[in-house]
Amino acid sequence: MISLRGIGKRFGDHTLFAGLDHDFAPGRTTVLTGPSGAGKSTLLRLLNQLERHDAGVVQVGEVTIPAGLAPSEWARRAAALRRRTGMVFQGFQLFPHLSVLANVALAPRVVHGLAPAAAEARARQLLELVGMAAAAPRFPARLSGGEAQRVAIARALAPEPEVLLLDEPTSALDPANTEEVVRVIEGLRQRGQTLVLVTHDPELARRLADDVVALG
Repeated sequence: MISLRGIGKRFGDHTLFAGLDHDFAPGRTTVLTGPSGAGKSTLLRLLNQLERHDAGVVQVGEVTIPAGLAPSEWARRAAALRRRTGMVFQGFQLFPHLSVLANVALAPRVVHGLAPAAAEARARQLLELVGMAAAAPRFPARLSGGEAQRVAIARALAPEPEVLLLDEPTSALDPANTEEVVRVIEGLRQRGQTLVLVTHDPELARRLADDVVALG
C-alpha cells in the first residue's frame, strides 16, 4: 500500500531521517510513536506530501514520488497521491463558514465531481458512521472537540481514500471525547481501512496498533 525507500529529510543543518525504509501493509493500523521531535508528524506529512522529502522515494499505490522532481511534476504527482490518502489533523481544520454536512460533502463534489444530492447522501452516510448524523446542520463553532474530530474523520473519508492518516487524533481531548474518537477509529480498523496514526500515548498505541513504528 505504502512504500518508503531511502527517505531523507533535513531541516537546515538538522537531519531528521536518513535512509529510512518502511512498508505499510494494507488493511492494517500502523502507529507511529516516539518522543517529541522524533519526526512522527513529519513522517505522516511526507506520506501525504504536505512535506517534501530530500532523498529517496515515496510510493502510495501506483503513485511514485522520487525526491528532486521539478515543481510542476511534483505538484501533479502529489495531487494524484492525495487522492489516495485522507488526512486528519490535530486542529480539526474544519471550514468554520460551512455546516457539518457541507464540510463533509465538499470533497465528494470537488474531488469526485458528484452532483450535490449524491455528495450530500455520501456525507450523511459518513456522519452516521462516526455517530454525528444529528449534527449535520450545525456549524463547527458549536461542536465539542471530540465532535469536531469525528466530523474531521468523516470529511477525510469522504473521497474514499485508500489510506487514512491521523495526526495525534486525541491529543487535545478530554477522556470522554477521547473514547468517542477511539471507538470511531476502532470501527474503521474493523472495517479493514488502512490507517497510519501518530500518537504519544502508549495505551492508545497498544489498543489500536497492528504494527508499531518507533522513531527517535
